[in-house]
Amino acid sequence: MPVAIRAVGQASKRGMIPRLPSDERLIADVNEWLATAASDTLRGRPVDSPASTARVSEFQLHPAARTVRVEAGEAGRLTVTAETSPVGPGYHTYLWGLIRRLGDELGIVWAAAGPIEDPTASYDATGFFGSANRADAENGHLAWLHRALLAAQDARSRGAAGLHLETPPGVRFTFPGALATVLGPRSEDWLDRAIADPRVAADVWPWVADAMDARYLLGRALSLLWLEVRWRPPNAEEELVLDEVLTLLRRGYPLDPSLPYPWAAWREVLALRDQADPATRQLVDRMVPKVEDEPELGYRRAPVTIVHGGWALEVPGSFTDQRSPDEWTGGDARRTVTLAATETGRDGAPMTADDFLAEVAGHLGPDALEHEDGPVRGRARLSTETSSGVEVATVDGYAAVLGRGAAIRIVIADPQDWKWALDTWRDLRPV
Repeated sequence: MPVAIRAVGQASKRGMIPRLPSDERLIADVNEWLATAASDTLRGRPVDSPASTARVSEFQLHPAARTVRVEAGEAGRLTVTAETSPVGPGYHTYLWGLIRRLGDELGIVWAAAGPIEDPTASYDATGFFGSANRADAENGHLAWLHRALLAAQDARSRGAAGLHLETPPGVRFTFPGALATVLGPRSEDWLDRAIADPRVAADVWPWVADAMDARYLLGRALSLLWLEVRWRPPNAEEELVLDEVLTLLRRGYPLDPSLPYPWAAWREVLALRDQADPATRQLVDRMVPKVEDEPELGYRRAPVTIVHGGWALEVPGSFTDQRSPDEWTGGDARRTVTLAATETGRDGAPMTADDFLAEVAGHLGPDALEHEDGPVRGRARLSTETSSGVEVATVDGYAAVLGRGAAIRIVIADPQDWKWALDTWRDLRPV
């Protein structure tokens, strides 16, 4: 179980004629407040969750963090939930401080801490919310981390590979070593040493101390380099990620030049962004030769496995990544992949793979390509289209096993990529 928090609050009545704010008003006030109060950590803007019928806002405060969820209920009730174990105890205490300020400034009274089973009580797995003792937050995170590493060691002893520790959901990385963390892969030797020494283990967290100092800035930048940078010329949205990396490194270095900055990766990001910054370029060019054996940063230099709706699909790590509850879409300048998945059934029983394909893929016609690999059955059609004046090829494909089905569409600008497109369809696997 990750380290989780839940803050349950009650809004006060407002106005000349005191009334409780509506759920819509309460969420709007929270979003507006965050835009100012958390401007130094907030990534993008809070967004309403399309997956909920309640008034819900979700936002992210760190590249390694899961989204924080704020839900407004009836009669002025507000609930904030989050996981803090991917980022560390510094993030844990920061988030609680932000929640307390939110209550003070928007007139919300937070319920006392209680058991996780009581939905009317606030909850903190570490006990920090009730005690306000910083050591509780750190000890709680270290205890969780020790258990997680023991579980990873046990899994490794039974032959497991490709283990991930609190990396972002929905994507699995390709990496050397025993364990993927948000700050890069760790070796078998590191795993043994980390289980024996909490000081070693804590280096998986990008935000350990409470201070937002040079180490915090470096940890935030490293999280972006490992998890988000695509290591190719960026699109407009990806330029913002590169700009964030450069800003964090520029701010951090003068505060503490002795830290292990990723000089080679820094130089590479400067080249990708191609900004006029002679002073930083001179600094980085001067420092790169002084660092021996700097590891190549970035999971997305290698293929990644997308997990969506119970299906897994390997794609280039350089692909974009957009998700909705119904679909995943990714691609680059010449290829786009869209994946949708669903559970299948008929008359209360799981639908067979052949029945699913007969129902959804009949329009592909008698010349459709067939695929069979163990329990997986597939059907697809490759077609070309030139109405825009540029020839593009499309693979419309389906895959199914008992009780689950997936649909995939692959559009390629270069028809020579047709083999890659068909192999991608055939590689669809249930998780």
